[in-house]
Amino acid sequence: MYRSFLLLPLLFLLLSGCGTAPDSGAGQPEAPPSPAAEEAHQHQPADEPQLIADSPTGGYCGNTLTQVRPFNAAPDGDAQTAFWGSDSVALTDLLLTLDYSGEVCRCLPEYTVDTEFGTDYGVSLTGCYVRHDGAQADLTTEQVEAIRDILDRNGVQ
Repeated sequence: MYRSFLLLPLLFLLLSGCGTAPDSGAGQPEAPPSPAAEEAHQHQPADEPQLIADSPTGGYCGNTLTQVRPFNAAPDGDAQTAFWGSDSVALTDLLLTLDYSGEVCRCLPEYTVDTEFGTDYGVSLTGCYVRHDGAQADLTTEQVEAIRDILDRNGVQ
């Protein structure tokens, strides 16, 4: 009987260490990034345009509608701006041909863009990226300037 009492604590110690290694972190929630890590995160314009290999060409005309709103604004709200014509075609074409294969960062885009060929494009002119369908593409300085010019010409705030 005395041996049973000695084995019981030993058995308890062995079983309590099962499952995960002490430093593995399994099952633990991911720690939020530190403020220093958030401040260190920066975006840079892409050196080369990130375009898909088989870019669609045309197939739409000046009747293509583009709608832009601030990122957290409700669709069909007062903050939304809609436009047609060559600016709509140019922005639609740019968004359709980007290679959305990059990882999505934690930064928030400034605008949400909806076209007739895709919705909920998250556009960040300060971060030089566009995200869509859970992936992200970096923009060149020229692409950022082209988007900014389109938005300015159409009164997007």
